[in-house]
Amino acid sequence: MKKLVLFSLSFVLSLQTVFSQISDTTVFEAPELPAYPLLNLCQAERHSGWTVDSVRNCGELNLMRLISQNIQYPEAARTGNIQGTVVLRLKIEKEGRASQIEVIKDIGGGCGPEILRVVRSLDSLGLRWAPATNAGQAVRSYKILPFKFKLTEALPYVLTAAGDTVYTSMDRQPEFQGGLEALYAYLLNNTTYPKAYADSCKAGVIECSLLVRPNGKVSIQEQLDFNNLGFDFQFSAIQLLNRTEGKWQPATYKEQAVPTTTTVRVLFKSDKAGCKTSNEQFDKAMLLADEAAILNESGDTAGAIKKFSEALVLDPKNTELLYYRGTLYFNSEQKEAACQDYNQIKTLLGYTWFEQVRRLLCGW
Repeated sequence: MKKLVLFSLSFVLSLQTVFSQISDTTVFEAPELPAYPLLNLCQAERHSGWTVDSVRNCGELNLMRLISQNIQYPEAARTGNIQGTVVLRLKIEKEGRASQIEVIKDIGGGCGPEILRVVRSLDSLGLRWAPATNAGQAVRSYKILPFKFKLTEALPYVLTAAGDTVYTSMDRQPEFQGGLEALYAYLLNNTTYPKAYADSCKAGVIECSLLVRPNGKVSIQEQLDFNNLGFDFQFSAIQLLNRTEGKWQPATYKEQAVPTTTTVRVLFKSDKAGCKTSNEQFDKAMLLADEAAILNESGDTAGAIKKFSEALVLDPKNTELLYYRGTLYFNSEQKEAACQDYNQIKTLLGYTWFEQVRRLLCGW
């Protein structure tokens, strides 16, 4: 005798809901409200009076800017004088993840694969989307991203915020009289360790961007105090490099002397007897960092990260080492670890020299 199986109405309705969700594969081409990228830089709570449209416009603008900063114009397209617009189509799921990224219009020369590479990299690094909505409900949708490749003749110089012309293309770099060995000897023999801090055993590097003009005059354009040594050390580095005025052979472009910048690193270590151990730790950390750089150049990212970590055990507040390790984490798609290092730099210095990247990746 067959048994009669009865199902409650609520059970039947729940099954209908499940089957409906499973069979709901609709992807909207033109939803009421389109999907838009969620970027930390564009959070509404960070900007008084912003609306959803403000957040959307900010997200789309900065996404295109981020793509532009990471695009490498393919050599085949450059030599073939290929220009035009590549169009990507992304399928944005209800939870905000791009499940499908494809080129629907290419112009050749490797442009399509290049834009695809960049957008897929951003997705793997955590780029998420506010999903499209219809009647107030999140829906799957397609998002179209056009990107224009345009060949432009790069100028050999840039203009700084201070109004200085700085050449980036040169026939010859600026050179200290006597060459690098003479520069190293000058720095070694003339760096003044601030007397007030002689017993502090502070050790570190201050990196300066020195503008060398055609007439031999110099000025400091930027300064990075990687070890947070402080104002007295920074001022000492500025004084030291200002005294190199007239000691430089300027850079040339098309056989004409031109203004450009060169990087000079000023090392501070106290010569007090009680600072011997801290100086040795600093030196060992720098040697480990050099080993890390060699490993990275050879393609051993994991080994390089390990060496930087060993260096940071000896010099845990060295923001330069934190930056290099964080960047290796970033390049190997370890976003959380990268942000820990980047945010630590912000904590130690109160600022970062790569703030736009840090905010886009890690938030405020």
